[in-house]
Amino acid sequence: MNQISALKVGCGKFFHGKNVLPLLPAEIQSLGGKALLIGGPASLKTFFSFAQKNLDNSNITFETIEFQGECTTERADEYASHALKNGYTVFVAVGGGKCIDTVKCASKFSGLPIITIPTSVATCVATSMIAIMYNSEGQRDISVTLNKEIDVCIADRDLIATAPLHTLAAGILDSLAKYPESLHQKQGVSYTNCNLRENIQIINAKGIYDFLLSNYSDIYNNYHACTLLDDIILTNLLHTSIVSGFADGSGQLAVAHATYDFIRTYNTRKSSRFLHGEIVAVGLLAQMHFNGFSTECIEKIRCAMKEMKMPCTLKELNYETTVESFEFYLNTITEKCNIHTELEKNRLRCSLKEIL
Repeated sequence: MNQISALKVGCGKFFHGKNVLPLLPAEIQSLGGKALLIGGPASLKTFFSFAQKNLDNSNITFETIEFQGECTTERADEYASHALKNGYTVFVAVGGGKCIDTVKCASKFSGLPIITIPTSVATCVATSMIAIMYNSEGQRDISVTLNKEIDVCIADRDLIATAPLHTLAAGILDSLAKYPESLHQKQGVSYTNCNLRENIQIINAKGIYDFLLSNYSDIYNNYHACTLLDDIILTNLLHTSIVSGFADGSGQLAVAHATYDFIRTYNTRKSSRFLHGEIVAVGLLAQMHFNGFSTECIEKIRCAMKEMKMPCTLKELNYETTVESFEFYLNTITEKCNIHTELEKNRLRCSLKEIL
């Protein structure tokens, strides 16, 4: 039997730019007209300051639920059951990673379509077809793969511009990580020495890397006035998600995101204040060293992290690197990244000690 590809990339509709939020009522109407709208308290307050008038003047029906706590499959199941029981035809998820991933999972459990309204560019969660789930303590749990792409994403520039500056910084570094991670344990970057799917992933990841590394300072230091704000929204929310889609199914993590999983699982409470991209960025430095990037390239990333006031070491993530804790981190990362030879493990050890 031929292997069936698990490839899922893109988004049914992706609206981005200024004043796109008024499109929401029509998109809800096209998906049945009765929405279960879920978001965090702060996200909903900001969202309604932009969207209330358009919603009130429409013919749609909606109920609002405040999302609080962790992103768990149990909560997703509750949302799915509530939606089906009360005849809702579409989910609308407003906010960041935890909320949107929970609602994405509820969408899969219920079979209902979903519209995402991201309130920052901290991750590509709004268009990704993977929902990263956690347990009630905030530790990494399973990943839930959606059956189809996100139906609609509405990324309104003015709404996103209300997000704190550190969410922008975290999103930039999370997207930058895609290129070094795409090269993890690969012998080359041409379609002649890796398969075409991997080559597409690498080419797109390199485009993201070059764009962000060239423009991050202008974007960060001129957040609201930056002429590239629409480009960063497109890059972080959709282009990065496409790269992740092509990487899905590879059966392995790379060092940067394996570091994220490790910190969330084994240093949960001490690292709870850090965003996804802040943790990924620390692992990115080690990933680049492991890949053989030049010192100059690594220092460019470190300088970007410092300029954007992000943590640069495990200690700055509140992870104490005693001899025992360092070896535990090394052994866990080694297993997650499918590193089997002693030569590679020692190379990773050197990278972690040198960089972190």
